Amino acid sequence: MCGNGGRCIVSFAHFLGIFEKQTTFNAIDGKHDAVVNDDGTISLQMIDVNKVDDNRDYCFTNTGSPHHVQLVADLDNYPVVEEGRKLRHEVYGDDGANINFVQPISHGTYKVRTYERGVEDETYSCGTGVTAVALAMHATSHTTNTNVSLVTPGGELSVRFVNQDNGYTDIWLSGPAQQVFKGNINI
Repeated sequence: MCGNGGRCIVSFAHFLGIFEKQTTFNAIDGKHDAVVNDDGTISLQMIDVNKVDDNRDYCFTNTGSPHHVQLVADLDNYPVVEEGRKLRHEVYGDDGANINFVQPISHGTYKVRTYERGVEDETYSCGTGVTAVALAMHATSHTTNTNVSLVTPGGELSVRFVNQDNGYTDIWLSGPAQQVFKGNINI
């Protein structure tokens, strides 16, 4: 599952006139509802998360894709690719996991850089990753906010959720999705 990819699909389907304001689609992790907000941002409902594993130095959770979440200092200069590659393979084996490095900006705002498995490099923004970060920061009491702001190299996103005794529900990933090019295929 790709959270930002899902938001982009929704934005494009809206552009094509396939739906007006709300839609639903199926992904590998199940059904997702989506909304085009009045300000043009796209909100995508993510799967419920029943568990955030809090290890000593990091958290792990699955938000449609497996995610490692680790707080670091000086994120701008952190060796994301080198450390991400090492953790992805050495800790998670052949299946791997996406590795999110996080630095707090304020009580409910976090800077995030992500090493993504499959891509095997840093990506500008990971929707399932920022969702994992928001839930991990809440689960470990780094924030009490249930609407968390996340700043990635690719832009700003927000994740809102409901905290229940058995995990997190009503999780929504929101942010912009803009067309950056247009092309034609000649057959």
